[in-house]
Amino acid sequence: MRMQRLLIDRSTLDLITSDARDFLNVLDAAGLLQASAMMRDVLEQLALDRLHLPDDTSEAGPN
Repeated sequence: MRMQRLLIDRSTLDLITSDARDFLNVLDAAGLLQASAMMRDVLEQLALDRLHLPDDTSEAGPN
């Protein structure tokens, strides 16, 4: 089943990525290798998603 993707802004995605990195560090420290590998995949996907976000300036529109 494919998950629907929600539209979020760059700052929200940055916050999610930061939390995901923190969680990855916990998984690595605990030696949970399979979970760490899955979280690395998640971080890679978040990085790809960030590349496809529109620029913050383009969303502002005309005054």
